Amino acid sequence: MLLLCAAIVAAVVVGGVGGLISDGISEGICKVLRAGGMGQNCPLDPGGNRPGKAAPDPDEPTQPCLAQSESTYLEETVTIPTRRVDGRTNSRGTVQLNKRVGPDGKPVWEVVDFTWGEVGVATPEVGGGPVKGGVWGGYTVTNGKVYGGFHDEKEARRFFEDLKEHRIGSDVKFTVRTNPVSGGLVWLGTRLPWVGDDFDRYMGGSEPDRKPTSEYLDDGLTGGVKADIELSSIKVPLKGRGWVVTGSQNNLQNGEKTTYYTQRGEAEAGVQIDVSRLVRLLPEPARTRAKQGFADGIDAVMVLVEQELGKNGLKMLPGQRAQVRAAVKLNPSIGLNYKHRGGTTWAVTQDENGNVVRLSQVQNGQDILYARVDGKLKADGEGAKAQGTLGQQWILFAQRTLTEKTMDASKPEEREVIERYLRDGDDGAVERAWDDGLGTMGRTTYDNTGETSKLEAKGDGGGKPKSRWGIFEIGRETERHTLQSAEFYKPGTGWVPWAKCR
Repeated sequence: MLLLCAAIVAAVVVGGVGGLISDGISEGICKVLRAGGMGQNCPLDPGGNRPGKAAPDPDEPTQPCLAQSESTYLEETVTIPTRRVDGRTNSRGTVQLNKRVGPDGKPVWEVVDFTWGEVGVATPEVGGGPVKGGVWGGYTVTNGKVYGGFHDEKEARRFFEDLKEHRIGSDVKFTVRTNPVSGGLVWLGTRLPWVGDDFDRYMGGSEPDRKPTSEYLDDGLTGGVKADIELSSIKVPLKGRGWVVTGSQNNLQNGEKTTYYTQRGEAEAGVQIDVSRLVRLLPEPARTRAKQGFADGIDAVMVLVEQELGKNGLKMLPGQRAQVRAAVKLNPSIGLNYKHRGGTTWAVTQDENGNVVRLSQVQNGQDILYARVDGKLKADGEGAKAQGTLGQQWILFAQRTLTEKTMDASKPEEREVIERYLRDGDDGAVERAWDDGLGTMGRTTYDNTGETSKLEAKGDGGGKPKSRWGIFEIGRETERHTLQSAEFYKPGTGWVPWAKCR
């Protein structure tokens, strides 16, 4: 053995073999010496300290971490009154750009495109005096596609911007295409011979040239509550909604299928101050200037209305503008709004042969504080009254925390936990196993920036008894999530920095 080792060392010295190869040879020599009882001074892992070759931490998550995300969504809701209850339809389209970092530390970008639709029933606005509100419930379906594999951020962003403009660039097209009531007619239009493909492209429903890397579909129950408390010049809006859905996601590259179950919800509470009532308390010069500001505000709204009409080939005549200005009254308000979002998803992933690969859980929590400005428009006509509210919100402070936990079925102890979960449905036992050190846990925290805008229109038809027209709402939101910290859990130590997630 000594002669063999001496010969190898001589060859390395004379031939000048590269560093990585010589390191590998030295590792082999040490193994030979240890086998003969003569390598006590050799390190147990001679190559373990080489840069970039450190042994992976068994507690560090192997799934890609979310390092950055930004999204835009457009949502519309139509409430149709009936004698007993109101019908309610809702749809939302979202386009999202995500940066993910794999266990090798290399970033990859993906674009997510999904749309949901809801149908349900709602109570008419009930209550009296300062408190009014209602509840609603229904059924929801979400369809989404993921376009992954972008290794260049500019290419991914270009695809993201093009898809965003195509899918949700026009409020009118989006509403008609995605609303559960009118969407069926649009779908029939896309099946017309000769013109169907062009119509689909015009309405924003056609698919991009790039093939998706995965796609998913889920459905379930949804519901919510809405209330307003008005006390003189102060209004307190309250809102909450929730979902319970099940679905599956198919990886179109490796054949894996993930079946998941999600519970999530969000709650809002705000304070709005009626500026017009405060104006009445101002001295005369200031009150006059404020009223002129309201008039300028109506002019600004009219400009926006004419721009939107112009996009669809419509135009208002000067006489129509004057009629609208005379009939409309602007009632502005300012305030703050707080929103909390939370949810938990349990998922089981199987390979293309149906064998279980892993069990995972994702917990998502977010707190947002908005500054808001609202303008209520009232229009009085012959035998009818209508009103609309245009609102804008800007994020003052927001933070999101994402916790991802995984059990790997290739490891016997973790596979036993997964099988027990699938057999008994005992998620508490899985949680205890994670706390005891099995599996992996990663936690990322993000700073959020963005803004939302919303338009609501409703009216009364007049007559005896007074009939209701219904409500139309449409809102748009842009949001960006920037990574602030990333950690993973080490048993006996606690949460430690997750250096590869950047």
